[in-house]
Amino acid sequence: DMMIALGHDYLSKINVAAASNVINTCLTGVSCFAAARQTGKRKYAKMADRCRSKIKKWLDMGNPNVKHYGSILDAEAMALKGKTFEAIKNYEVAILLAARSGYQQDAALASERLGEFQISVMKNTEEGGYRLREAVKYWAGWGAMAKVADLEK
Repeated sequence: DMMIALGHDYLSKINVAAASNVINTCLTGVSCFAAARQTGKRKYAKMADRCRSKIKKWLDMGNPNVKHYGSILDAEAMALKGKTFEAIKNYEVAILLAARSGYQQDAALASERLGEFQISVMKNTEEGGYRLREAVKYWAGWGAMAKVADLEK
């Protein structure tokens, strides 16, 4: 709610051109899409769409390092719209792009989101469990052992 009140571009205005803006924009988008799905509130979906548009703008400007972020947010948008197979495809593309580009933490995030989606929406605990185990491997490879312990609970 604070980010919505401050505006979607608040951080980029105070921290122009910082690499952390890209990561923050993606994570804000993911969390807002999740909040929109859980609460049904349009304000979260609007904020998430702004984040998605910003990532797409950076991609259109030629930044190759944001392609997997775009796929993650596309997956979240499709999940919100109930387009399950498009969501799954975008999650899988995000995992592949992130892993191939060396963004292990982003492959972990996309794997975790896909696992949760498979379990909660698709009711596919086998595939969801597999994706969560893959997320654990990525998080462990990145050295995020607290996250690994949290997911293994």
